[in-house]
Amino acid sequence: MAYNQVSNNHLVQKKPIQIFTKILGRWGRKYQHHIYAIGTTMIVSGQAIPAHAFGLFDPTQIALTCMFGGAAAQGNALMNALPAVINAAITVMLFVYFVASGVKVANAIGDGQEITQVIQQPVGVFFVTLVLFIAQQILFADITAACT
Repeated sequence: MAYNQVSNNHLVQKKPIQIFTKILGRWGRKYQHHIYAIGTTMIVSGQAIPAHAFGLFDPTQIALTCMFGGAAAQGNALMNALPAVINAAITVMLFVYFVASGVKVANAIGDGQEITQVIQQPVGVFFVTLVLFIAQQILFADITAACT
């Protein structure tokens, strides 16, 4: 059995869920960079194929494409690709952040720590992302790829 040492004189037996999350935390820490690489590759390669492009901020990407795709940007590959790069970068950063936060929370639960402080920031970032997602869906709902 696994034990947590509460003080010098007392040992408390770990609960099965703590043992399970500790194992998940170890696996997450061990394979964290592999998860980042696979996720980043999938996001970036998906952005390279317009039919498969996705992201949390797709309507914003379409609006930015319309803004940057004017007559001044004709033939300028950097300006034409900028909206897709911004969308992919934001999606990758959020993906990496939530994977790292999940591993951190799993390790904290496995160690028997109080997780209210550990989970507070990821939950806040999640709700801010959700509000931004809803706002951009409302703001850019009528904009199509044809910029109408």
